[in-house]
Amino acid sequence: MIQREAAVRAVEEQLERDYQQWRAVGPDAVKMAVVHVEEHELVWIVSWQSEEFARTRNWKSMLIGNGPYLVDRVDGGLHRIGVLSSATGAWEDDYRARIRGLPVRTPVDDLHDALREVAAAHGRMHAVRTLRQRLPVLSPAEAIEYVSALPAGDPPARLVAVATRELVEPLDPVFAVQTVVSGAVVQGGQGPDA
Repeated sequence: MIQREAAVRAVEEQLERDYQQWRAVGPDAVKMAVVHVEEHELVWIVSWQSEEFARTRNWKSMLIGNGPYLVDRVDGGLHRIGVLSSATGAWEDDYRARIRGLPVRTPVDDLHDALREVAAAHGRMHAVRTLRQRLPVLSPAEAIEYVSALPAGDPPARLVAVATRELVEPLDPVFAVQTVVSGAVVQGGQGPDA
């Protein structure tokens, strides 16, 4: 388990690397500092700001548009998100699914639940009609195959892929989590320690 201090240290090291890179490009590089750390069930959310603003609170030195870093509480992976993703919490599903590999409920899961309820209450053919209303791209035969497979488990993968394509909105890259240092690299001893 990654502790708060290790998370702060990981972000401070990244901020220093960023500063050195910007300094190599031009003389206007600005030093950054960690200004706030928030505990989340999955990560440490580490906010940062210009060092001058952190010291003086002079709004003229304040950076705008810098989203926080996320430090995974299990493997120490370092990630970054944008301001909009941070403000809306939209990063969480992406993080759970793509970074942690955890299941995330989607509209396809809601469809399956609805079809099971309709089938239980009104029969399989009503469930087929419901499916065809929600997914008109499926042929009647495919809809019957889909609904018939639900009670035993999952419908055929090719049909679930169609449902996913039709019902699940692709993730807007603005809300995506960017990995800076993967947890595997950190676990290999090249990142923050626990």
